[in-house]
Amino acid sequence: MMRQLSAFLAMAVLLVGASFAGAADFYVNKETGKNSFSGTKEEPLKNLQKAIDIAEDGDTIHVAVGNYCGIMDKGQIKLDKQLSILGGYAPDFSERDILKHRTTVIPVKKQDTHRDGAVFMIEQGNKEGATLIDGLIFDQGETNDYHETKGKPEGLDTGILLIPPTKSSPSAVPSVDIAIMKGNTSGDFTVSNCVFNNACLYGIWVAQGKGTFTVKNNVFTANRMAAMEIRGRLNDRHAAQAHILDNTVLFTWSRTTDMGDMGYGVRGMTACDYVIQGNILSLSTFAGYDNTRIDSDLKERKNVALDRNMFFLNKEADMTAPGSGKFMRLWVEEHFEDLPDLDIPGTTFTSVDGNVGLDSAEPLKDALNMAYLEGFLSASYSEVTSYDADSPANTFRRAMGMNQQGTIQSSVTMWANRYPLEDALKLFGAVEGFGAQLPQ
Repeated sequence: MMRQLSAFLAMAVLLVGASFAGAADFYVNKETGKNSFSGTKEEPLKNLQKAIDIAEDGDTIHVAVGNYCGIMDKGQIKLDKQLSILGGYAPDFSERDILKHRTTVIPVKKQDTHRDGAVFMIEQGNKEGATLIDGLIFDQGETNDYHETKGKPEGLDTGILLIPPTKSSPSAVPSVDIAIMKGNTSGDFTVSNCVFNNACLYGIWVAQGKGTFTVKNNVFTANRMAAMEIRGRLNDRHAAQAHILDNTVLFTWSRTTDMGDMGYGVRGMTACDYVIQGNILSLSTFAGYDNTRIDSDLKERKNVALDRNMFFLNKEADMTAPGSGKFMRLWVEEHFEDLPDLDIPGTTFTSVDGNVGLDSAEPLKDALNMAYLEGFLSASYSEVTSYDADSPANTFRRAMGMNQQGTIQSSVTMWANRYPLEDALKLFGAVEGFGAQLPQ
């Protein structure tokens, strides 16, 4: 597995280099660099956004340890080119280790952070080259607003996530309700060896043009709505491919606190074919893989290969698909073997092989935050409704032709609480043969 991953990344870099003759290298170090420097190892740039702005398609940007949040730390990086951006370098660029020399994108100034778009915003048009984002650690936990006490199980440092306009206090700055990575991508786009933690609105949410969007060997934890949602944006229903390979995806939360809508590890979308292999797609409030979105022209079926993935403790299903009622709920050990023979609307399953549940929790004991796990497993939502038709207020309102009034009191024991970044990093290599392995 390690040798295969190393070969994959080496090939990706070679392909980028081969696609653009004379490609340049730029170096970025927030601590020792200056934006007036030339961008060499000896004179690195200070700001990742500055390097992106001066680079050209096919160039490579090497980023040293540090936290990079755009110009003036405004909390947004914009990419409109096809580049290789490689994080995890030592300050002098003598070695690369993404867990030792952490290159983070952690917006911390909520007042200044862009409240539209994404933390990492992409607009590539319809280019046909290659892009590689490797070794960046994204965490939105500092720009989310959390309740101090509501839905706070013992052992956690926050209560539930608060979505604007709700605030934890009158003076608090509301959550920045944006995705971590979003935009229009094109060509061969690869995201590898990254971390997506505490996304307020999707970890990855992109529309892919012609080419393949590959998500390989990443960790996704405590993201809201879906860890990743990749859709095609062209009339050619098979022009876009999504390859979801060897990722660890845990604790994906629903859209709202009632946990009745979304909460998917991977959401398969329209106008795109999927290869989903080698992942851990588990601990979602709804399903590890959602296949309910289909193209309106059912004659154009999307192709899905779903192989060698691990599913466990998803709350509603391991996979959802169109069916009787709103959708079918499917479980790995009961239904996956029948998927190729089921006539699921809008989908052709080209391969369904080797998917498993969790045989032993032992490998995860030292990797998971146990307080978070316990709170997630018992997370629940409840409502108490109070309505008195004969109350003086409702009697009067009825006589005046006005709407009746009642009260609803809701409570939730846990919902999208902040997950510690240190624990997210422990998930690399936690389960041998499934999910994200230690980056090489």
